[in-house]
Amino acid sequence: MAEQDTNTDIAGAYGEALRNQAVHLSRLRAERGNPSLRAVEARARKLFAQEKAALPIATQSAALGGRYVGVDRLMLLVRTLMSWDEYGQECPAPGRRSPVLEPWRARWVATAAARPARRQGRSLPEPGPASHGAAPARPADRPPGREPAGGPGREGSRPSTVGGPVLPDALAYAPLVHTGPVVAAAFSPDGRLLATTSADTLVRLWESATGTPVGEPLTGHTEGVSSVAFSPDGRLVATGSGDRTVRLWSPVTGAPVGDPLVGHTDEVWAVAFSPDGRTLATAGADETVRLWGITARTPVGTVLTGHNDPVWSVAFSPDGRLLATAGRDRTVRLWDPAGGTPLGKPLTGHTDDVESVAFSPDGRLLATAGADGTARLWDPATGSPLGEPLTGHTGPVFSVAFSADGRLLATASRDKTVRLWNSGTGAPTGEPLTGHTDQVWSVAFSPDGSLLASAGHDRTVRVRPCATPRTSRPAAGDTSGLRAILHAMSRGHRVPLPVLDTGHAGPEVPVAFSPNGCLLASAARAGSVILWDPVTRLPEGRPLSAHGDAVTSLAFSPDGRLLTTASHDETVRLWDLTTRLTVGRPITSREGPVLSVAFSPRGRLLATAGHAPRLWDVRGGEPFAGPLTGHTDRVRCVAFSPDGTLLATASDDRTVRLWDCATAAPFGEPLTGHTDSVRSVAFSPDGTLLATASDDRTVRLWDCATATPGARTSFGCTGPVSSVVFSPHGRLLGTVGDDVLLRDVADGTPSGEPLTGRTGSARSMAFSPDGHLVAVRGGDGTVRLWAGHF
Repeated sequence: MAEQDTNTDIAGAYGEALRNQAVHLSRLRAERGNPSLRAVEARARKLFAQEKAALPIATQSAALGGRYVGVDRLMLLVRTLMSWDEYGQECPAPGRRSPVLEPWRARWVATAAARPARRQGRSLPEPGPASHGAAPARPADRPPGREPAGGPGREGSRPSTVGGPVLPDALAYAPLVHTGPVVAAAFSPDGRLLATTSADTLVRLWESATGTPVGEPLTGHTEGVSSVAFSPDGRLVATGSGDRTVRLWSPVTGAPVGDPLVGHTDEVWAVAFSPDGRTLATAGADETVRLWGITARTPVGTVLTGHNDPVWSVAFSPDGRLLATAGRDRTVRLWDPAGGTPLGKPLTGHTDDVESVAFSPDGRLLATAGADGTARLWDPATGSPLGEPLTGHTGPVFSVAFSADGRLLATASRDKTVRLWNSGTGAPTGEPLTGHTDQVWSVAFSPDGSLLASAGHDRTVRVRPCATPRTSRPAAGDTSGLRAILHAMSRGHRVPLPVLDTGHAGPEVPVAFSPNGCLLASAARAGSVILWDPVTRLPEGRPLSAHGDAVTSLAFSPDGRLLTTASHDETVRLWDLTTRLTVGRPITSREGPVLSVAFSPRGRLLATAGHAPRLWDVRGGEPFAGPLTGHTDRVRCVAFSPDGTLLATASDDRTVRLWDCATAAPFGEPLTGHTDSVRSVAFSPDGTLLATASDDRTVRLWDCATATPGARTSFGCTGPVSSVVFSPHGRLLGTVGDDVLLRDVADGTPSGEPLTGRTGSARSMAFSPDGHLVAVRGGDGTVRLWAGHF
C-alpha cells in the first residue's frame, strides 16, 4: 500500500510539472501574437533549416496539451515562439545558449525528474536547521521513521520585511530546480540573489526577481551541501557540507575565496555570519559549534561544547551579543560569542530534536522549530517561553524565519507545507502554503518582504510573491503610474523615466549618485554642478558654481557630506552639501586640466588624475603623495579599491597601473593589453576584479589578487568605450560608448537590451546605491534614468 501511495505521489508531481510547463507555453504563445500551429511549423522550418529541425503540429499539440516532449523539441518550440515580438512581428530567434532559455530548461529538468519511470530514491546529507542564513541537513543515523531516505536540510534566512499574507495561488515564476533534494535557501542582503544548496553537492545562485540562474553552479564540495548564508555586506557566501568543510565563495565570480575551513570532525549542518560580518559560526554533527575570523579565516576562541548530540542550527542575535544553538538533544543554548561561555540554563520544552532557531529583527524574540511538530517563541533575555507552542503542522517542523518587521514567522515542515504565524499572538495567518510534493526543509523571506522562498525534498525551490498593505491597498500618495512602474520592476523590466536636461553639452559630462541615493549630481554649464532629486527629477537648490571652466569629474564623500569637483581650470574643489559652500582653498594642479577625482573609502584621501596621479589629504587639502610616476602620457581616470589599499590609474599610454596607497609605490607590473587610450577603470564591489575601458573598443577584466599583466578576460564593443562601472551587487557591468549596455560580469554577454533613447553619444553612467536606478549622461546635455533591479 505504501508503494502504491508513493507511485501516486510521483504521478501527481509529474502531472503537475507537465501542466505547469503547458501553462507557461500557452502564455508565451499568447504573448507573441497567438500564432497558429501551422504558422509555428512553417516559421521553425524557415528559421532552423540549417539544423534540419522540424516542429510538427503533433509535437506542438503535445507540449501545449500538457504531454511530455524531449528537451530539444521543447527548446525548438520556445525559440520559434520567441521569434515573434510582443506585437506579433517577426524578430530574431534567441540562440541555443541564450540565457532567456534557462528557465525553460529548468522547467524541463523538473518535469523529467518527476517522470514515474525514473527512480526517485536518492540520498543526501541530512539536514539540521539554520536561522540567520543557513540550513543544515541531517545524518543517516537518525532513528527510522523520523527522517526519510536522503535526509533533509534546512535553511537559514535573513530577517525580511513583510506586512501581509503570501499569495498561495501564484508563484513569482516556475520552481527553481536542482538535481537532488534542496536543503537550504538564503537571500542576499540586497534581495537580488537567492542562493540554494542541495544534496547534489551544488550551490546555485538565482536572480530573485526573475528566477534566472546566475552563472554556473558553485562546485567544490564533495558531499551534499546542507547550509548557506550571505555575509551582511553581500560579498561572501558561506556553505557547510557533509564533507565536514565550510567554504567561502564570491557571489560575483562564483569562485572560492581562500581554502576550505577545516576543523569539524563530522558533517557541518549550519553556518551563520555575525551582524558585523567579522565572524562566522558553524555547527555540526560532531556536537560542537565553532567560530571563525573571516579576515584571517582561522578559528576564533575555543570550541563551544555543551550539546551532547549533533547541533542542527546556529544564529546570532541582531546586536551580535548572543549566539543561539539548537540540536538533537532537544535543547536550545545561548552563548556569549565574545567569550565563548554559556549564558544561563539550556532552554527546554521541545519533546524532540530542535531543528531550527532564529532571532526576531529587534532581538526580543527567539523562535525555534521542533521535530515534535511545534514551533515555539522565547524571551532570549530570560530564557522563558512566550505563550503556548505554535501547533498546526502535522509533521516535524524543520525551519523558522522572521520577516524583517518581526510581525510574521514562517515555518516549514515535513507535511509539505509552509505556514505563517502572527509572532505577537501566535495565531496562524492565512491558510497553509502548498505546492511542494515532499517535505519542506527551508523557508526564507526576501529582505524587502516581496518574496517568500521555500526549499524542499522534491528538488525544487518555490518563490511566492508576498502581498504587503501597500500592494493590497495603495497609500494615498501612490498613483497607478507608480504602481505600474513597481510592478514592471518586480518582473525584471527596466523602465525609462523622464529626461533631465542640464543645459550643457560636452565631451566630459560626469554623473554620480550620493551614498544614500537621495541626490544625483551632474555637470552643467559654466563650470557648475546641478544636484537633482532622482525621484522627483527636480533640482535641489541652486547649482554649485565656482569653477572657471567645464567640470570634468565629480565624486561624493563616503559619508555623503562632501562633494568634490574637478575641472579644466586645473582645480579641484570641495563642497559642503549642507551649506552648499566650498570648503577650504581649491586644490590646484598647475599641470593642466584635472580629468578625474575619487574619494578613498574612508574619505580621508582624494586621488586626482591629469598630467600625473596624486593623492591629497582631504582635511587640509595638502599633498599626501605624488606625483605617482610611471605613466608616459595623460592619466584619464583614478579609482580606489573598496578596502582603500590600492589605487588604479588609467592612461593614454595604453596601460593601467596599481599603486599601494600606504606607500605610494607601484603594486605589481603595469597592466598591458589595450591598444589605445584607456579611459575608465573601476573595481568590483568585492575588490576581486578590475574593469578597464578603452578607445580600442574593448573592455577588460583583471584579477586584482594577482595583479598580473594579462587580462583575465576581455570583450569587444561597437565603438570606443568612455566609461565602465560595476552595479552595486557586482554581477553586472555597465559599459558606455556608441551604445549603453549592461553586461554579465561572468562572460561579458549583454543583460537585456541596450539602454536607448539618448540623442548624442553617452559619456558616463552611475548606479544608485540600492541598484534600483541607473543614470546615463549623454553628450547632448541630458541625463536619462531607468528604474529597475540592476
